[in-house]
This record gives sequence, structure tokens and C-alpha cells, in this order.
Amino acid sequence: MFYVKPRDGEGQALPLRKVKAIFLCQGVRVSTDALELAIRSGVPVLLIDRIGRPLGQVWSGQFGSIATIRKNQALFSMSLGGLYYVSGLLRRRAEGQLKMLVRLKEQYRLQQEGWDRGMEVIQGIAERHKAVKGITDKEALKQSLRGWEGTATRHYFQLLAAAMPSEYAFNGRSKRPAYDPFNALLNYLYGMLYPMVELAQMKAGLDPYNGILHADEYNRPTLVFDMIEPYRHWAEWTAVRLCMEGLLPADAFEESEREGFWLARPGKNVVIDTFLKYLDEKVSQQGQLRRRATHIDLDALRLAGMLREMEVQG
Repeated sequence: MFYVKPRDGEGQALPLRKVKAIFLCQGVRVSTDALELAIRSGVPVLLIDRIGRPLGQVWSGQFGSIATIRKNQALFSMSLGGLYYVSGLLRRRAEGQLKMLVRLKEQYRLQQEGWDRGMEVIQGIAERHKAVKGITDKEALKQSLRGWEGTATRHYFQLLAAAMPSEYAFNGRSKRPAYDPFNALLNYLYGMLYPMVELAQMKAGLDPYNGILHADEYNRPTLVFDMIEPYRHWAEWTAVRLCMEGLLPADAFEESEREGFWLARPGKNVVIDTFLKYLDEKVSQQGQLRRRATHIDLDALRLAGMLREMEVQG
């Protein structure tokens, strides 16, 4: 049982089964008893800054499985098979983009010019990933994967931008700082998603800092950058729905010349609650009906199982 009390208001007791994650931002106090309960129960405790960037997390310090997984992971990260695995993740990313665009057009009755053409480009990228094993040169494949991902993402966000109401208009992605409210919202949602993927990897016995396509980024959780791709559209759908349906309060964002836009406390309350409820919904993936958050864990476990049994080849 967790007990939560806002600064001004009545506290409430929350059953452990209802707590999926704990996000700690500036000004929040937490007891060591609460941290111990979260660690023992596998509840992620995430420290975030005021614009949603993860600063760290509290966990047991124990990987979830045997060292063989991480030994093979090091070899796999440099292999052609590893790049084929990432291609599968990026194919799922493109397919997720397509599903979201179809749903967006149908649910909000959109009539934007160029919509079908943009979707054709993304569909073409997904088809290229299906034929990826025809490329056997690792460096050429890396360049192709990066190029395909960039092309699909560019067309995807062009379509999203065309669909947004005027108060959430944006011109491409902007990260640090965010140049507009929509990107500030999306950055915050991605910030929630990253540590969930990292925690799933650690529980499965994977090393989050030993990635494949992003392997050259020093001291960064590069496997998280690889494996988050199939789930990004979950954050994007949440952002789009909040904007399209006017669900954010008027004071949801703050702005400064130096730091751009970021999500303010009233906005965070809505966004965190909405996204965690969305992740708690059951969906079917790879023949299994599970909570979205559980699918993140299952993907990490599948990779760990493959690495435990495999003989890695260059």
C-alpha cells in the first residue's frame, strides 16, 4: 500500500496492484519505506526534470538473468544479425505509424492534401525492411536503416503537423528545447517511455548501454534507443488525442526564451494519468493479448531468450 498526499489537499491510500510506476519531479518527497516497497514489487521509480527528461531511476541493482545473455549481447550488437533485428524493430515502427495515421484520419474525419501519398512512402519503407536480408554489407545496411527511418519519420510528422489544430501547430520535431507546445508534450511522453523500456531490459538481463544501431553513442542507453521504436506511436497517439480533443488545461505549458516550451505541473497531471491508463489497456501483439506496458517487458524477454540460446555469427 502506498500513501500519496498532495501539497494542498487530502491524502489517499493506493493499493499496490494499482500502482504501475512512480514519477518523482522537483519538490516531491518520498520515504525510504515507499522506495523499498516499490523496489521489492518491481514498480519503476523514475526521477525526471521539469521538462520530462529522465534523470535516473531507483532499482535493485540486480540484472534479471545470467551473464551469458550480456556476453552474447556484446557480440550480437556488432553482428549482421543484430542489424536485421533492429530492422524488424524499425519495420514495426513504420507499421505503427501507418496504423496511427489510418486511425487519426478515420476518427477525426481528416481531409488533408497529400495524406495518401505520405502513407505510401511509409508503406514502402516497411516493405524494404521485409526484404532487408538481401543486404549483407554491415556498413551499407546501417546507412540504409538510418536513411529509411529518417524518410519515414519526416513524412509521418509532416502529416501529423497538417492534422493538428492551430494552437498546437508545429514545424517538424524539436527536442531540447521544444519550440512549440506539441513537441514539449511529445518530449515529455517519450521521457516517460524511455525508462520503462530500460527497466524492462534490466529485468530481462539485458545491458541497456550495449545497443546495435546506436552503438556509437558513448555512455547512453543505446539499446533503449533501438528498442523503443515500436512503442513511440503510443506516446504520439496520446499527444495527438490530448491536443485534438482539447483535454489539456489552459496553463498546461510554460515558455522561456532560453528553454523554449515545457510541460507545467497542471499539464503533467493530465499527461501522466492519461498515458499510464493508455499503457494499461490490453492490446494484441504477436498473438498475445496483454497490457501495452507488458508487451514492452515481453519484447525484452524474447530478445534475452534468443541471446541466451544463440551462437552469434558476424
